[in-house]
Order: sequence, then structure tokens, then C-alpha cells
Amino acid sequence: MADSDEDYVNSSGDEVGAHIVSRGGRKGARPPTKGKKTQKKEAWEDIKRSWDNVVEGADGSLDVAGLLDAGKRKRLLKDTTPLQRGIIRHVMLVLDLSMAMAEKDFRPTRQLLSIRYACDYVREYFEQNPISQLGVLGMRDGLAVRVSDMSGNPTDHIEAIQNLRRDDPKGAPSLQNALEMSRAALLSDLPVPISFS
Repeated sequence: MADSDEDYVNSSGDEVGAHIVSRGGRKGARPPTKGKKTQKKEAWEDIKRSWDNVVEGADGSLDVAGLLDAGKRKRLLKDTTPLQRGIIRHVMLVLDLSMAMAEKDFRPTRQLLSIRYACDYVREYFEQNPISQLGVLGMRDGLAVRVSDMSGNPTDHIEAIQNLRRDDPKGAPSLQNALEMSRAALLSDLPVPISFS
């Protein structure tokens, strides 16, 4: 059997352009042209890909700090309406200080990376909630340990979190103990409501 490519013979020129489909849906019809030809861009031609903005650092890690700063600037410029910042929030940040944080799947270790992100979180939290309170707990050896007491001073929290770099992770985490300690800390630090009888 011969190849089908060699056997093809163009019999007539009638079908030339018959495959063109216009926006109207009729076969072979050409779109009407009026004066100027305007080419409209399709939606897929203006795609903005977020991964084009990511820059690889010298150590091989992804540098997204510039993206975070750009997002923060955009958010600050967008929020121009006056807000009532009268809500006082009380938050307990719980960090895992167990043996699992010694893994090196994130560079340099999970513990050092989570400490860095926890410091960033504290800064961002107090930028957005200037009159709020924060406390930090850690989970280690099946116990909950108090890293910093409930306060409104971000530098105390950041300093206490950075001091965790000196301690090696050990033991197993206990989420139940951390939640119970968080609850007790929140109940003791909240103002007691006054009731009139």
C-alpha cells in the first residue's frame, strides 16, 4: 500500500479557503471590512504570570521579599478610607519546637525558617493592629512553654522568638497542652466584664 501523502492530488481550487470560519459561523464567509482594519487582542494574549516576577537568589532560594513589599505598598495605597481601629485583639502564637523542626527539607532547617516567618508575622500583626496584644508559646517535650508573655510590644516578642535559635528542637509537640495554656493566658489577660445587679 502506498503512502497516503504521495497519493493526494488537489483536484480543484473550489475548496481553497473553505475551512475559514468567521465570527458569524458561516463557512467560507469573510468578515466585513469597513475602512480601517482593527485587530482586537484576545484575552489570552494579555496574561500576567505571577511566576515571571520570582527571582532566584544566589543561594538557590526563591526571593519573594520584593513581591511581599510590593503587595504591602499596594495595600497601603489602596486603603485610603478612614477605619475605626478600636478593636483590641488578643492572639496567642504557638510555635512547634519539637524534633520534627530539625528536618532540613526547608533551608537551613524548618525551625530557623519558622522563626524567621514568626518574626515577620509579629511585625505585620502590630502594623495592622497597633493597640492589640500578642503572646507566644512553644511546643516541646510534650509540654507547652511560654516564649513571651501577652503584651503589645513587638520588639519583646521578636527578641524572645529570635532567642529560640539557640535551643535545639527536641521531643514531641503537644497541641492539647498548648491550647490549654493559650486559653488560660487569654482568660487571665482579658478584662473582667463588670455586671450591675
